[in-house]
Amino acid sequence: MAKNKGDRIIIQMQSTEGPVFRYTTEKNRRNDANRLELKKYHPGLRKHVLFRETR
Repeated sequence: MAKNKGDRIIIQMQSTEGPVFRYTTEKNRRNDANRLELKKYHPGLRKHVLFRETR
């Protein structure tokens, strides 16, 4: 029988600078109720920028 994923959902994170670039990742609703904000690498700008969760 397949295992249930539980509270994990798939989200997209969009860059706050430069041309639009998105990462796809998972988050746990129970632990991270608010929108995620992470610094990740933007290949178009060749530097680390802030990425925010989109809905």
